[in-house]
Amino acid sequence: MSVDQMLVHGQRPLQVAFGELKLKRTFIGFLFGSIAKKKLTSDEPWKKNLPTDKNFIVKEHYNVDGEKKSLIRLVQRFGQAGPNEISKEPHPFFGQLTSQEWDTLTWKHLDHHLKQFGA
Repeated sequence: MSVDQMLVHGQRPLQVAFGELKLKRTFIGFLFGSIAKKKLTSDEPWKKNLPTDKNFIVKEHYNVDGEKKSLIRLVQRFGQAGPNEISKEPHPFFGQLTSQEWDTLTWKHLDHHLKQFGA
């Protein structure tokens, strides 16, 4: 994954959180989503090379500055929105999320990739 792809990849879960990207719940998510949710929302840092939903894999290339601005806008919006603005639909992998779980997963996901790229 390149920097531009990571910036787009980081936007997709936020788009799910706002209900702008609607994905169906996966069978694997039904089976393992709650277990993974507990692990990924724990105090432990995320490991490298965790599996990624195919809808979040970015193969195209984008303008880094433009995607950086888009990600920053989404993060600011997420921080200001509050729990009532977050989708009530189940996450496609983790299932039902509380606002705290959305916060934790969003922070840890972005932190994971920003550290990956030394940002």
